[in-house]
Amino acid sequence: MTPPVSQVSRSRKTRLRFLRRLIVLTVVLVLAGVAIGQFTELERVATAILASTAVLAAIVGFAAQHTIANVIAGVMLAISQPVRIGDRICFEEVEGRVVDITLAYTYVNPGDGSSVVIPNQMLVEGIVHNLSTEDTQG
Repeated sequence: MTPPVSQVSRSRKTRLRFLRRLIVLTVVLVLAGVAIGQFTELERVATAILASTAVLAAIVGFAAQHTIANVIAGVMLAISQPVRIGDRICFEEVEGRVVDITLAYTYVNPGDGSSVVIPNQMLVEGIVHNLSTEDTQG
């Protein structure tokens, strides 16, 4: 029998949220690949589309390098977990509780009714003070 959600550790909760988002992204990419694969009957058109898509992918990849870096940093945060959902952190001039960690951003609630959104790349490259001492093993 699985424990209620309130008894699940912050570490596990963080990994499960991240894994769910990663699975959804993977499913979308696979379905898009299958849809594109249906064009094999029109080989000349498909070849031209794929060639132009490769050039477009290179352009988009170059333009989106910061976004891609944030996603890779999100994977690193999910694996190494220097911060978890529910931890109280201090990063640069921001102090508050981690509310959510997505593929690209970490959301922090400073407790004043606002929300601070920190790109994951900045968290990975910067110095984060994790002020939470409870549940350090969980």
